[in-house]
Amino acid sequence: MRRGPWPGRRVAASALDLTAPPERPGPPAEGAERADLWTLLLTEQGPAAEAAGAAALAAAEHGVYTALEPGAVRRRFAVVRGGLRLLAAARLGCPPGRIAVLDGACPLCARPHDSVAAVAGAEPVHFSWDRCGDLIVYALSGTTVGAGASPLADHGDPDAAAAARRTARLTAGGRAVMRGGCTGPGIIADRSVDMVAVPHGYAAAVVRHTGTAGQPA
Repeated sequence: MRRGPWPGRRVAASALDLTAPPERPGPPAEGAERADLWTLLLTEQGPAAEAAGAAALAAAEHGVYTALEPGAVRRRFAVVRGGLRLLAAARLGCPPGRIAVLDGACPLCARPHDSVAAVAGAEPVHFSWDRCGDLIVYALSGTTVGAGASPLADHGDPDAAAAARRTARLTAGGRAVMRGGCTGPGIIADRSVDMVAVPHGYAAAVVRHTGTAGQPA
């Protein structure tokens, strides 16, 4: 297992603007698997961002949104869920409403499986996201991925870094079984653990599987 140093090298993240969704990224370098990382600060999201997020929701999600009372909770739902759909749509190259977002419990075994966004005719995109206070961190990849965030007490706070890495590992490790497999926890052959460059006041980490999740021992 390869670990990214902290507070040394950090992987970059882009700030998500729901009113100007990202373009479809190019392919990763040969022999490498890219993890796209994005951040969003909830207090910076106004009515325009809420409207953009709500417009990206699927019908069932939009029903949840409209049932909520106007205010911070409804805006957060539209921004967080709509933001995920906009990011997945950019990676999959299709409208956000056509994407099936699969991140609930498995209907066969009731366990959480690998979280994916899928559309017919394309390889699914694996995703993870975490919220810490005002910060949302998204991670999207071609392999199982985990994101974690923690409040930062001061610059170089090792406890915050450890907490962020722990959350990211738990998110990725607990969802290592490919959706539909229902074979129990997978064995992770290799993974990278890196800190993520995020706004001041937070620490964040991403875990990306670089090997193959095997069958249980």
